Amino acid sequence: MDRAALQALLADVAAGRLEPAEATIRLARLPYADLGAARVDHHRALRQGMPEAVYGPGKSPSQCVAVVSELLAHGQGPVVLTRTDESQQAAVLHAHPGALVTGRTLVWRPAAARDAGVVVVTAGTADLPVAEEAVAV
Repeated sequence: MDRAALQALLADVAAGRLEPAEATIRLARLPYADLGAARVDHHRALRQGMPEAVYGPGKSPSQCVAVVSELLAHGQGPVVLTRTDESQQAAVLHAHPGALVTGRTLVWRPAAARDAGVVVVTAGTADLPVAEEAVAV
């Protein structure tokens, strides 16, 4: 949940469009969801302006699916899974098709286009996978 979503939630309660009990349920997921193998930081977008990115190494394919599922279900911004291997990619794409795939990174709900341009520069071809991640996010 980012600042705009939090303000919209509170405005809906104030205007009577949302019951306080429902707002409480939604807010209870803040600041994190404990999935056992991972704690998903739903509060990060409020603190940092960008939702949490999921780091693939060390996670099983099913753990990657669980974390991405949590972020897609309860977040508004981009969902980024980085440094994946083939088995992680296959499992997560089976559960959640439609991601933008750049090398070993998957992105759902990429950030909206910006008015101003951003230049991504690399020092050589070895940096291209990281540069592609930066462009996708």
